[in-house]
Amino acid sequence: MIIFCVQYVAANTHAGTLMINGHVLQYFEEITKIPRPSGYEAKMREYLLSFAKSHGLLTKTDAAGNVCIRKPAAAGFEDAAVVVLQAHMDMVCEKDPEKAVNFQTDPIETITKGDWIHACGTTLGADNGVGIALALDVLTAKLPTGPIECVFTVEEETGLTGAEAMGPDFFTGKMLINIDSEEEGSICTGCAGGVETFAQVSWEPYPAPMDDVYYRIDIDGLTGGHSGTDIHRGRANSIKILAAFLRRIPDADICELSGGNLINAIPRHATAVFGVPAKRTAEVEQIFAQFSEEMRERWSSTDPGISLALLPESPRDEMIPSATKIISALDACPNGVLAMSSTIPDLVQTSTNLSSVRMDGRSLLVATFQRSVSQNEKREASEMVANTFQSCGAEIHTSSEYPGWMPDPSSPLLQTAITVYTNLFGETPKITATHGGLECGLFRRNYPALDIISIGPNILGAHSPKERLQISSVEKVRLFLAELLKEIGTAA
Repeated sequence: MIIFCVQYVAANTHAGTLMINGHVLQYFEEITKIPRPSGYEAKMREYLLSFAKSHGLLTKTDAAGNVCIRKPAAAGFEDAAVVVLQAHMDMVCEKDPEKAVNFQTDPIETITKGDWIHACGTTLGADNGVGIALALDVLTAKLPTGPIECVFTVEEETGLTGAEAMGPDFFTGKMLINIDSEEEGSICTGCAGGVETFAQVSWEPYPAPMDDVYYRIDIDGLTGGHSGTDIHRGRANSIKILAAFLRRIPDADICELSGGNLINAIPRHATAVFGVPAKRTAEVEQIFAQFSEEMRERWSSTDPGISLALLPESPRDEMIPSATKIISALDACPNGVLAMSSTIPDLVQTSTNLSSVRMDGRSLLVATFQRSVSQNEKREASEMVANTFQSCGAEIHTSSEYPGWMPDPSSPLLQTAITVYTNLFGETPKITATHGGLECGLFRRNYPALDIISIGPNILGAHSPKERLQISSVEKVRLFLAELLKEIGTAA
């Protein structure tokens, strides 16, 4: 059994030390052993259903693969309001280039160092595995609460597919606590909506010059991060750097382009294969040396691990005939923060992320992701990106559009949460909104009267191999969640 001591000062009591005998980290450790990329949550779903069965709890699933586990009210609390706890089953699967891992079959290797847990060369999956673990702990704890419904969704990280497909009768509660936030001491009350915008360019076969000298350029070692919650940190985008370099060699014969991986992550790696006439090799290598020095200096603060390499490559049979226009579009594509909120300090209002570039035969697919609390600004950002790539003859389509979640300062659940947190820890929690995407807006669509807040422990570096989870913050969230549920049950 894992035992933690949390030091706190309660507002209406004397200072003290509370012993917490929870199972959150035990459950989280079990979850890290379960492969669960987006779209491959079957093993995670089996674990949840087995967990519920072993504890005598009722379950429900839907066609999308979402799971609901219901815990009955404690004795004497049968008339208390039903509270929904919600987390998502999938995780972002990012890794360092040298790390050998199959996310569909391999467990996450975790390392605990002091107060932090991180993974070995991959994302940790605390987003949102620790949310699941907190919910499971509530299901097994003996708490004086009303009925609890724990809802676990699929494919949150690749378009909120599970929440989108969920029907209006999947759960019954009128209060929902989303456990997918990443800052302890904050209560999130709103989030941005999002839309994915794709550009696809195709071409006919076109021979590459056989007398060219060919190179591969690799951009690697960038910090990356979450394209919502980290977009304001000004980190480098590997695809933008690649395009900037290739713009300096406008007559290069480009044969391959790729970069990035996930739609909701700032890309950390990009590569290209190109050829130039033999007489230009010295010039190209000089351009690269100067460019590398400029990039290391420019990104020394945000991306100290940046690595650029120019390597010899074997000749290619074909090249991309429209490459110059494609590179110009990638270079011109908007990326980063487009507007800050005028009402909430330090909150990004609108952004766009150039997420990935990949080739499929004689076709190039560019993926981008726009976010905004404003529906109009979100669509304007998408159109801006679309117009950039239409200049090179690209076909444009959008998908996975989801609504934002507008803050409600008058929320009764919020007011109760503020009171409980303040009484527990002697300080008022921050009331925030996030530029990241949460499923709350989609739940509100099918459950218009739903009262929602979002909480969570401290998670740093989500969506990158630098992701880490603070242990002490997990225990504070566990205590806060238990006391909040007790207060709601008592108020019935």
